Amino acid sequence: MIGSSDMPATLRLSNAEQEALRHKCVEINKLLVKKGRQPLRDSELAHFVLDNATKLVQVTTEGDLKIEAE
Repeated sequence: MIGSSDMPATLRLSNAEQEALRHKCVEINKLLVKKGRQPLRDSELAHFVLDNATKLVQVTTEGDLKIEAE
């Protein structure tokens, strides 16, 4: 059923996606620690990205996906 909340509880990431997420998390955590803030876990960053980026996904006239800033 479309729109159902029966989404899978897990999401499989490719090795490249995991590495990109880890790299970005390290980058962000360096800045957070400098500001005296708690570092993020990779999963927290993934949830933040999904929560905020999904509403920005658009389909171009050619049928490609793109993320368009608000």
